[in-house]
Amino acid sequence: MFKYVTKPSPTGTRASRGAAPGRPPEGRLRLLAAAEQLFATRGLAVPNREIVAAAGQHNQSAVTYHFASRAGLIDAVCERHETPIAQHRQYLIARLPGPDDRTTRQLVEAHIQPLAAELLRCAPSYWARLCEMLLVDQSLRFSRDSGPSVHPRRRPRADAVLSELLKLMEAHLSHLPELEATARVALTARFLNSGLARWEHDSQAGVDGVASLAPFTLILTDLAVAMLDAPSSVPAQFRTGIGVAGLVKCYYET
Repeated sequence: MFKYVTKPSPTGTRASRGAAPGRPPEGRLRLLAAAEQLFATRGLAVPNREIVAAAGQHNQSAVTYHFASRAGLIDAVCERHETPIAQHRQYLIARLPGPDDRTTRQLVEAHIQPLAAELLRCAPSYWARLCEMLLVDQSLRFSRDSGPSVHPRRRPRADAVLSELLKLMEAHLSHLPELEATARVALTARFLNSGLARWEHDSQAGVDGVASLAPFTLILTDLAVAMLDAPSSVPAQFRTGIGVAGLVKCYYET
């Protein structure tokens, strides 16, 4: 179901100092793995010293040495997932039928299948939970100009591919006013990520009754299609400048 179509980048593009071209040092890889797990399970405030210790390193400046800064470490963790996801997503976008023939389901699959494939590739995975951590303090923006904000820090190519897909999804929702279509696509993208993060946690924790990823992804896909295809119930007077505040106002005044 989730055929992987690209070669993932295990380390990010910025090489560590002293590393041979194409051959990152083992210490860098251990730091990436430790940081991803700790950020995903404990939050982004985990001290560098704990990341260094979890990676089996003794030099407390290891993060600075390999990544220049803590922000550089977070970027490198994100890049090694976002790059293959973007490549896989671009592959699926290129194979979509024309606008008159494509379905909502095909668009949702182009969004979620690369994410699910990445979770399988990295099993045990922490990527979906890390995305949740990165999104916690990010507001949803419903501006037609900026597009929905579904990830706070992305590589340029990953950002361009995701933006392309989100715009295709918005254009497909011709039964909705433009601003409401943008809002609904942003909310759906967040919903899909949250669902995968919950699956990732429960499957690793051994929670009883957790489905395997393939059928679970089909369930998420069904729900996302229903979310996007549902008719609008927002009264016309609340459709201008629609956003979270507008939706809440609509709820309490109708």
